[in-house]
Amino acid sequence: MDQRVEAGEVVHKALKYAIDIIHPGMPILELCQKIEEYILAQGARPAFPVNIGVNEVAAHYTAVRGDKSAIPNSAVVKVDVGAHKGGHIVDAAVTVSLGTNAYDGVIKAAYNALRAAYESLRQGVKAWQIGEVIESKIKSAGYRPIYNLTGHRIEPFNLHAGDVIPNYGDKSASQTLKAGDVYAIEPFATNGRGYVVERNQITIYKLIRIKYKKRQDYIDRIYKEVNYLPFTPRWFPDIPDDFFVEARAAGALHGYEVLVEEAGGVVAQFEDTFVVEEDGARPLSRTLDLY
Repeated sequence: MDQRVEAGEVVHKALKYAIDIIHPGMPILELCQKIEEYILAQGARPAFPVNIGVNEVAAHYTAVRGDKSAIPNSAVVKVDVGAHKGGHIVDAAVTVSLGTNAYDGVIKAAYNALRAAYESLRQGVKAWQIGEVIESKIKSAGYRPIYNLTGHRIEPFNLHAGDVIPNYGDKSASQTLKAGDVYAIEPFATNGRGYVVERNQITIYKLIRIKYKKRQDYIDRIYKEVNYLPFTPRWFPDIPDDFFVEARAAGALHGYEVLVEEAGGVVAQFEDTFVVEEDGARPLSRTLDLY
């Protein structure tokens, strides 16, 4: 079994574990740590910090050091998980509804959009055509896709490798999919306006360059631990918060802003990583099978 397939099995199990343990009142720090520890216990490594998106939070929130936030009694929660073996990354996500069924429609729309995308994937299809399928499925259910979030090509140790899969028929995504390509496809559906904006908060970073004279020792440690993959300061408890702010300002680190739906709409997300084949695609984390 190749390392990418093994990573996919770990992500499948980690998402199932997350669905099983998440509950109202659970500290978000505990949830993130338990999922990340589960990935390590399965013999893989996190490809990025576990993202937990509550209600209008769409992407890039992970628990911070000493995080006091908890899962609300009534909420729609996205759990976005990545694992890798030897740099071969699988990225996947599910949405869980807790304490309410008011948003089952938007959750189902995102799920069905991922299924429709999967059924449309094959060699020779244009990326924008997959986006068109996603948009059509979500709109037919009465919701909107998130227009400024995309799926992405994955390469070893490179989570976002350039080419994207849009969540609508954006013809600028003109690349033709080829057998062997690896893409994370992640439909986001919302009852809001369909756009995300930055919340002026950063909980996740990645290295841009591995030379930073002011604190080369910290950069070396981060590179040794995570390469160029995204990470969170809580993984490095002895590195002070000031370093991350300063290194980002100096251009040594990239910070991922927390993204929220601009109208405060509830956001649902489902994601899997696929290997494109001549007559279809292979889902590596089998996200659709979790529901």
